[in-house]
Amino acid sequence: MVGAGPAGSSAAYHLARAGVDVLLLEKSRFPREKVCGDGLTPRAVHQLIRMGVDIRAPGWTRSRGMRWVAGEHRVHIDWPALGRFPDFGLTRTRHDFDDILARHAEAAGARLHTGWKAEGPLTDRSGRTVDVTASAGSAEPVAFRAPVVIAADGASARLALPMGLERDPKRQIATAARRYYLPG
Repeated sequence: MVGAGPAGSSAAYHLARAGVDVLLLEKSRFPREKVCGDGLTPRAVHQLIRMGVDIRAPGWTRSRGMRWVAGEHRVHIDWPALGRFPDFGLTRTRHDFDDILARHAEAAGARLHTGWKAEGPLTDRSGRTVDVTASAGSAEPVAFRAPVVIAADGASARLALPMGLERDPKRQIATAARRYYLPG
């Protein structure tokens, strides 16, 4: 598994819980800062609850909806009550959110290697990805063999681009911006 952000760590958690031997490679060391992903919808909160993440611990902030501001226009939309999903969202800084999920995957049995930057995929004769090369610091790249390689490397796409996979230009893309205000 390449990438220990929310997608990679969640996949690693579920696979490890199912008894799969999971190696989770992450280029950064935790805790780390990232701009996007602080706000979680009720569907994401539902997944955290399913994974056993303690959403009542310090650092989580509940939200009852979204507020959109564009010039003089302001709109507040409450999260709807949708059966099995909670009627609230959560906010947590990515500074420790990714670390929480990666440690959760580790507790389920995944082996977490931080500080390992994926260099690219290695394929067999049929074109199937069977290895990932990664390096730690200035050391020579190492090949990690796996029966299945999951690329959860986000926007950097170190694995997708060399395999000829590109973002679909017809699909919308969003940009994140944020600012934190301290009380007082």
